[in-house]
Amino acid sequence: MTFRWNSVDRLSLGIVGLIALITFIAFFPLMRVIVLALSLAIVLIPYQERLARRISPALSAMLITFGVVFTLLVTVILTGTVLYQNMEYLISLISSMIDGFKGAFETEFFLSIPDLGFEDMINTLLITVRDTIFAYLMAVPRIGVELILFIVSLYLFIYKGQGIGDDISKGLYGRSRENISIIWKRVSDTLYSIYVVHFSIAVITFFLALPFFWLLGYEHIIFYSVLCALFALVPFLGPFIILAFLALYALSIGDIRALLLILFIGYPVLSVATDLYLRPVLMGKRVEINPVVIFIGFFGGMSVMGIVGFILGPLLLSLIIGGYQIVIRELQTAAGQAEAPKA
Repeated sequence: MTFRWNSVDRLSLGIVGLIALITFIAFFPLMRVIVLALSLAIVLIPYQERLARRISPALSAMLITFGVVFTLLVTVILTGTVLYQNMEYLISLISSMIDGFKGAFETEFFLSIPDLGFEDMINTLLITVRDTIFAYLMAVPRIGVELILFIVSLYLFIYKGQGIGDDISKGLYGRSRENISIIWKRVSDTLYSIYVVHFSIAVITFFLALPFFWLLGYEHIIFYSVLCALFALVPFLGPFIILAFLALYALSIGDIRALLLILFIGYPVLSVATDLYLRPVLMGKRVEINPVVIFIGFFGGMSVMGIVGFILGPLLLSLIIGGYQIVIRELQTAAGQAEAPKA
């Protein structure tokens, strides 16, 4: 069956497209919330289908929505609380590390460090963090509205998402359906990688970090474990940054035991094992995405789009790859059809 473009009411489609464009422009400030809700719903729709076999689709969508929102809220609140409560400790740690290196080397370079204003920089950093938190507290009403919109949008996308996808699929035929399926697979695999794999790695890293930092003997075990979990969301870097910082700190204070534990236990367990073994295993055969693409998408997306770039960056790069596959597929098909008459 072929698609007949001449049978389509182009005027109606044009009007619908115009309405969609006006709506997009009018609600553009809220697009960040809509995009996050839609991307998360795509990952959750398969779970909605399974749960809807036992209870009503509306109830299953509601349960999944509130379960996810509750989990996210608890995670964000606990993480923010831990980081805020330990901010002064982190600043004092940096100061101790600088003092330790100055005392160890006692060279003209290190003696000139106070003249560079490191203490003022540290105090400024602390004030900036506090001002940022205060600014977010002042924006609570706006955040509350966005949270409500996120919850409602997530529920609707979970509840109606599969039906919308089926309606679109029914209007596609032949190679169009095959090409769109390539795009859809890229979307679902990328979002699966971001939400399921990377967040699973973060959780696993957190629980692996707890006994390690207990063994290390430093205080604030929860604080360090939370930091490692946050950095574990980014492929390749992972907790390496935290471990490198602590290795420098151990070196500055002459704690050779801690340095050896970080090098021979912390780095292999918290960084190498999670990035080189667990992440590929969890991604499995379903996700055919090079981790480098995810890595570039994270940093590139966040640098130009903010926090939403954490999702859109890898997704857009993955779609570019999917588009490349479609172009090659169409060119090969066209080449085959062009050569057919000669045969």
